[in-house]
Amino acid sequence: MFGLSKVIMLGTLASSINRLRNIIIITKGDYGDTMDMASKAQGILSAAPAMTREQVDLNLLYVFDVVMTERHVTRAAERLDMTQSAVSNALNRLRRQFQDQLFVKAARGVSPTPRALALWASIHQSIKDLHASMQPEVFDAAHANQRFRIALVDITASLLTPHLSHAVHSLAPGVSFFFVPYDPALTAARLMRGEIDFAIGVEPARAAVLQTLPLWSDTFVVAARRGHPLLDGDLSLEDFCAAPQIAINEPGDEDAPNMIDDALANLGRKRNIRLSVNQFSVIPPILHDSDLIAVLPTRFVETPYARGALASRSLPFAVPEVTLYLSWHQRSNTLPSHQWLKQRMIEAAGALNRAATAR
Repeated sequence: MFGLSKVIMLGTLASSINRLRNIIIITKGDYGDTMDMASKAQGILSAAPAMTREQVDLNLLYVFDVVMTERHVTRAAERLDMTQSAVSNALNRLRRQFQDQLFVKAARGVSPTPRALALWASIHQSIKDLHASMQPEVFDAAHANQRFRIALVDITASLLTPHLSHAVHSLAPGVSFFFVPYDPALTAARLMRGEIDFAIGVEPARAAVLQTLPLWSDTFVVAARRGHPLLDGDLSLEDFCAAPQIAINEPGDEDAPNMIDDALANLGRKRNIRLSVNQFSVIPPILHDSDLIAVLPTRFVETPYARGALASRSLPFAVPEVTLYLSWHQRSNTLPSHQWLKQRMIEAAGALNRAATAR
């Protein structure tokens, strides 16, 4: 999603160019009317031939602005790094365009005509806007109030957001987040439409214009309420498959097999699923008040939210690690605000990894 500052910058640039073109095509008219520049320009612009507008040399207006500031052709030439004759030629072209002398000789340089004085305010402001618009965008974290939209799988909200919130708000207290559910069927399209800025999920968003980065990986364990008889001693594959279980499925993908079921299928086994949910956060209270078991990421079971209510054991079969990926649209590579936040997310994932290693 384009940042608001980028949209404003592009709008200011276009507005400034149009304003300068409007100024250049205003006919000589009555000097008193030129102070109402904006309204007069609108009417003339709509009636002027397109070729007239396209032939405007905006460099001439910059020369005009510097001569107005210096009130001296030689000093203006030095400031512009031009020869005096080149500045004089530029002024002659402007005189023909505006049908006015613009500057007359004075004791210490040149003096602007009433026409030049009437034009200068608009031209000077437009040039300032152009310069400001073309400066590289800078993200000022301490004063930023930007809101980022991020699609997250449920486990990311539980594990990463505490570290991310600390990393971001210690540097950018005005930045806010809007988290939306991660749907693997919709995430790539939402990134391409600019509806979300980033996505964090098990499956990286796939499209030619999208980029991905692995944030962290995790293993799985069997979790159940403390005191559950199945977790006393070693857990056999037979007991695991027979035990009533909660399964987790991603939103929009409820009927698809997951890596746990795939690993069991390779062994010719199937588990006894009694309940399917699409949020990790609802599992601990269900396990706490039942004899159900669940296969959960190790780091989730070790969070303060789950650790007090659950016990865990190693799985009695091999399951590949799960990796969480950060995805974004390549257009955001030019946005300092997005680059800044991406670095904070990488740092937050690093803090999460260090915390897991320290246990």
